[in-house]
Amino acid sequence: MRLRSALLMTVVGLLGQLPVLYALPVAGAGTSHAPVRMPNVIHFDRVTTFAAMSRVGLYFRVNGPSNWNEVVAENPAPGTVVPWHSTVVLATTVASAPQSGNTIMPDVLYRTRSEVFAAMSHAGLYFTTHGPANWTIVIAQRPRPGTSIPVHSSVVVVTARVATTSPSGTTVMPDVVRHARGAAFTAMAKAGLYFTVSGPSNWNVVIGQSPAPGSRVAWHSTVALRVAREVTTTTTTTQPHPALTRVPALVGRTRAAALALLARSGLRAHPQGPGSTDGTWTAVVAQSPLPGTVVHRDSVVVLDTKRTTPPPTTTTTTSIPTGGSTTTTTPGSSTTTTTTTRPTPTTTVRPAPARTRIGVATWYAYIPGQCATWYLPRGTRITVEDLATGRTISCLVTDRQDYSPGRVVDLSSVQFAELTPLWRGVVRVKVSW
Repeated sequence: MRLRSALLMTVVGLLGQLPVLYALPVAGAGTSHAPVRMPNVIHFDRVTTFAAMSRVGLYFRVNGPSNWNEVVAENPAPGTVVPWHSTVVLATTVASAPQSGNTIMPDVLYRTRSEVFAAMSHAGLYFTTHGPANWTIVIAQRPRPGTSIPVHSSVVVVTARVATTSPSGTTVMPDVVRHARGAAFTAMAKAGLYFTVSGPSNWNVVIGQSPAPGSRVAWHSTVALRVAREVTTTTTTTQPHPALTRVPALVGRTRAAALALLARSGLRAHPQGPGSTDGTWTAVVAQSPLPGTVVHRDSVVVLDTKRTTPPPTTTTTTSIPTGGSTTTTTPGSSTTTTTTTRPTPTTTVRPAPARTRIGVATWYAYIPGQCATWYLPRGTRITVEDLATGRTISCLVTDRQDYSPGRVVDLSSVQFAELTPLWRGVVRVKVSW
């Protein structure tokens, strides 16, 4: 009996020293599937790695610490064709977010909410979202993936709500043939399906799918797509799906022209920058997504704006002294007529001095263009100036903040970002009304 117990304890100890095998939530075990390609997950964080492996239907084990948060190597190499449900090996480490210097903007396009939070935290970045509060997927991002930006910068992601519930446990295979890359990701996420692709890694269109559209398949099962890379030219263009549209080129266009192009394409605008909160912006200096990107109709396009201030008008006033006289001589006559003209009395109305208050501004999740104070009535229009840079924004007081000595206004995150990055938290300002 004692010998049996000793052998059991030895086996348990040996098993505890083996690498951990992660079983991923992929459905369809026991069915026949085509081989899949090994995804590239090097430098991926823990959550993104799980999602990438789950999408292609692979198990994996790790060689590294149990609290790992970054993949540093993988075996087999990225792109290698392996059997579906194979077990691959990942070398991992514990990497902390950088504290200073620059970092790389991660690729979060079409990623889920948890994946985006993990990727941004790993890169040491803050981010603001433009879209519904209960968003589940990212449909655009700015700046582009791979861009080198300062650590703790605030970036922008455009989000959408994609429902993936399946009460019956099954779902219908969507028709994604001729869909662009982004549209295929969104359609599959909405149906609650994973998929593998056969074709080039830089594909941009779906040319085939299995099973056929309309087939009833298990929710969270893995389907197969055949993909290709199509290059559009000026003479031959691939028309998007009727539910999709292409983002027009808006940089350099006036406000009226940009809004007209977006309306014609079935898209909505989200301006940010000088004049964006009160509608006085005059031109577009940058946009996200980039021109030519295929997106769903009614998607949001983020516009970086500028405002051209008209030159001040100069009025010259000539005053005639009291008691002055004008002498008029009629040609051909020696008679001189002297007319005395009394000037019209003028009244100068001096504007009342602007009421101001200097203190600290902070931000919270609120409606863009609206703000909160503890000392002004609701409905008051105020101007907020950053004392360090001179940047100004305008907002309408619609909320009441708790009294705090030295704090003069609570701004929405969108307007605070127009003055200074969100990660600063507070900024010293002058409030005028």
